[in-house]
Amino acid sequence: MAHRITVARGYLRLLAAGVWGVDGSWRGEVRDLVHALRPSEDDQASAPGEQLDELYALIAIGLALLLQEANLHGSAGADLVAKSAWDAAQEWAAFADESVVERFLVHSTQLHARVATESQVQSVVELAMAAADDPNAELVAALEAEGLHAELMDAVWVIEGDFRTPLRAAARAATLIGSPCVVLARNTKKSTVLLWRDAVLAMADSAVPRWRVYRIVPPTTPQSKFGGGEGLPSTRDVFPLAPAPQQVRTLADQAGVQLPMLLAALR
Repeated sequence: MAHRITVARGYLRLLAAGVWGVDGSWRGEVRDLVHALRPSEDDQASAPGEQLDELYALIAIGLALLLQEANLHGSAGADLVAKSAWDAAQEWAAFADESVVERFLVHSTQLHARVATESQVQSVVELAMAAADDPNAELVAALEAEGLHAELMDAVWVIEGDFRTPLRAAARAATLIGSPCVVLARNTKKSTVLLWRDAVLAMADSAVPRWRVYRIVPPTTPQSKFGGGEGLPSTRDVFPLAPAPQQVRTLADQAGVQLPMLLAALR
């Protein structure tokens, strides 16, 4: 265990020195380092508490580094690397002690330096603690980072705000949340509902009171489908709000959502 701690601290110094320059391969190496730092059952049973505290702190610092210019629900390479490390080690980051973290933080003014700040590490620790209590904490944090205030209510992700276009907000939220999901986005003037599972997405808007059903096949996402500025994408599957078509009823049933309640919120 002492060897792993020494290696990890060496990596932090190399990153602070800017050794990798603009080469992003450091992310994969830090991910592997975070994986290696996870304490085994034997470590937890026999290692001194001080060494375990050091492992937890180094894991939190590693995750903070990986989350720079990355997020846990993106699809870019940096996002996927950070997500891999987070899924493997976030439970240990929750135990990181601020005083131990402070001892290991490296400061640098070198060109291309990669260093984690105290606030970045603290954000990781707080998110890890929240995730231990609430499995949706990561999603809520990701949505908040996009400026979307979200709350999961009766299996529906409700997004409220002063955004101009609820459809775009709903599409962005659905893309982050992933399939399957139900999203209701609304501002003071109108609202949009999306029900998405696998390749089928149903959409209804208070300004256009119709169900419109689309196929969403990768690499298409709800965001790419509805992110343009040229009105609604075309579809041949257009239906009145009530009675809802079978596709919509099936999506609602699978999601455990009461369709009449959803329509009431839409109007």
